[in-house]
Amino acid sequence: MLAKMNLLFPAFARQERVRQPKALSHKQWINVDRIVMVLLFAGVIAGAIIFS
Repeated sequence: MLAKMNLLFPAFARQERVRQPKALSHKQWINVDRIVMVLLFAGVIAGAIIFS
C-alpha cells in the first residue's frame, strides 16, 4: 500500500515553484549607488580620523 506523504508533510507538497527575483529598475540602481557612495565616503573619513 502506498503512503500519502501530503497528509504527513503538507508544507513540502508544492516546492517546485521558485520565485524569480525581479531586476532592479534604473531609479533603484541610482539609489543603491548613492548609498554605497555615502558609505564609502564615511568609511574614508572614519579611516582618516582613526589612522591620523
